[in-house]
Amino acid sequence: MTGPAALLVVVLLTGLALAVPVLMRPTLPFGVQVAAVRAADPAVRGVRRVYLLRVAAVSAIAVLVCVVAYDDAVVVGIFANGLVIAHIACYALAHRRLRAIKRAEWWQAEHRYGVTVDTTFRTDPVRVPLLWLLPAVVVLVVAMVLGRRGDVIPMVVITVLVPLAVRVSVRARPDLDAAQPVGSARRYRVYLRGTARLMMLLVAAMNLTILLDGTPGWEAVAVVPTAAVVIVFVGWSTWAGQAGHRLPAMPGEEHEDSGLTQRDDDRRWRLGGLVYVNRQDSAVFVHKRVGIGWTMNLGHPVAWAVLAALALTGVLAGFGVIELPRRG
Repeated sequence: MTGPAALLVVVLLTGLALAVPVLMRPTLPFGVQVAAVRAADPAVRGVRRVYLLRVAAVSAIAVLVCVVAYDDAVVVGIFANGLVIAHIACYALAHRRLRAIKRAEWWQAEHRYGVTVDTTFRTDPVRVPLLWLLPAVVVLVVAMVLGRRGDVIPMVVITVLVPLAVRVSVRARPDLDAAQPVGSARRYRVYLRGTARLMMLLVAAMNLTILLDGTPGWEAVAVVPTAAVVIVFVGWSTWAGQAGHRLPAMPGEEHEDSGLTQRDDDRRWRLGGLVYVNRQDSAVFVHKRVGIGWTMNLGHPVAWAVLAALALTGVLAGFGVIELPRRG
């Protein structure tokens, strides 16, 4: 990795790490469940401030190394990649500190906890927007007409698997707020529709990238369609917030308060709120606490069956027993 490339990576990683506290829900700072009244607590602000200072410090060291060892690709590459580990460590320390404060001060005993259920997500679920898949199908047909057999196989896989993943996501258990059951349910529907439509457009962009990558003269710009949709997707997710919590409230929702605080299930989330493990939960997929999208409940047998199938496929492909689709 060259010096300029490493500096660009450091800047991007630092920007992402600094944005982490902003992207999270106010009631889930660093993956720790807190009541809305505690979201602006001095302790939370203090943990956030220390996290930002640590990220800035390790990033400054990485920039200094990239400048000093500008022509040493090995050293620059190690420090640029090691910055990811350093940022993860900063996050883990912030998560651990906030959980310790929460336990020490018994925040979990200050409120009435509960959950909200909206059965309309079963009786009137959000539909997979198959019409938005039409551009992806058009690109696939073009590849077939041009006789690009090496491109058709990965396109078919993407065009089939992504809508299936969207289908699973929109049917996953809704991530609602017990304090605002009506408003959070409406916002979550809007969030699901927007996310599903962008995922369909992402399929079209990925298919177009595959098509352009195999077309002489277009290789340099092949990644542009996918990159553009990814940027829009990240922008939408940032604006809407996790599970749509940042979407504007409708009239009558501004002061909605059921008097309950979302059920505290910190003990079900591991690795700083990244992994969910709950054997008593029948849901296979749940919305992430940290980041964008959904994750599997590793306490459910179906999740382990899926992971085992993926691992077995990887092993068999590694030994040449089965051949995975590939271009060319």
